[in-house]
Amino acid sequence: MRADVSQRSPEEACGMLGGRIEGGAYETLLVIPATNMLHSPARYRIDPQEQLAAFMTFEAQGLELVGIYHSHPQGPAYPSPTDIAEAYYPEVIYLIWVKQGDKWSCSGFTIRAGRVQTAVLDMVESGV
Repeated sequence: MRADVSQRSPEEACGMLGGRIEGGAYETLLVIPATNMLHSPARYRIDPQEQLAAFMTFEAQGLELVGIYHSHPQGPAYPSPTDIAEAYYPEVIYLIWVKQGDKWSCSGFTIRAGRVQTAVLDMVESGV
């Protein structure tokens, strides 16, 4: 994810995470970057054909959608009003990548019925 958001800056990068949810813990096993159809530095929209292909890949591998990531190249490290309004998957974690100086950092959130809560992330570099 970090490489994807870095390479696509200043455009918002986006993608989907496949994995498993067990006992309230989310494990990401597959990251699928997607095209931002808006090609915008301030908004994203995942290409629907790529979204369908990702869902089919997840299903074929016995995975489920566990997260959606995108970047805020100019900040903030918090969901925008548009992010909140367009959070169509209340069961997933929304990851937002923000550039601080020359480094990218990531924050996670659940967004349910317009309410945002910070999620605790335990990110491990593993090629994912």
